[in-house]
Amino acid sequence: MGSLDDYISQATDLLNKHDIEGAIQLYQEALKLDPDDPTALTGLGAAFDEADELENAVDCYKKALKVDPDDVIALSGLGVAYEKQGNTDLTIREFRSAFLIDEETASLHIAYARDRHETRLKMQKARYESKVGELDELIRRYQRTAKLVDRSISKDSPK
Repeated sequence: MGSLDDYISQATDLLNKHDIEGAIQLYQEALKLDPDDPTALTGLGAAFDEADELENAVDCYKKALKVDPDDVIALSGLGVAYEKQGNTDLTIREFRSAFLIDEETASLHIAYARDRHETRLKMQKARYESKVGELDELIRRYQRTAKLVDRSISKDSPK
């Protein structure tokens, strides 16, 4: 069994390497040692955010803010989660709160989270576009085969 700091450090490394499931597991292990650790709660919120489990992310950020209401990372993370949910009013509220505490840290965290989200969306788009190309080719092959079959049958059938 590792220390709280070991779990958090390893989980953060996994999150940065896009091993979201592994990060979630290690943050949860850290929280078994200290259920109110704001760093572990905020990290778990970020991992849930990356996994598009936005309700869980919001819950973690809110728990972190109960422990430390001035946690800029939790405030800006909460704002980003609200932004992804399309909740403009709550996003603005959380971003303003984070900026009042530490504008530079909040700006950096928000920009980083937005960049990761946009990168993930672009990767998803590329996967879908690749699948669309594969499906287009399957449709063309099917149509060629169907035409060949229809021609063959029409030649062979008595009139």
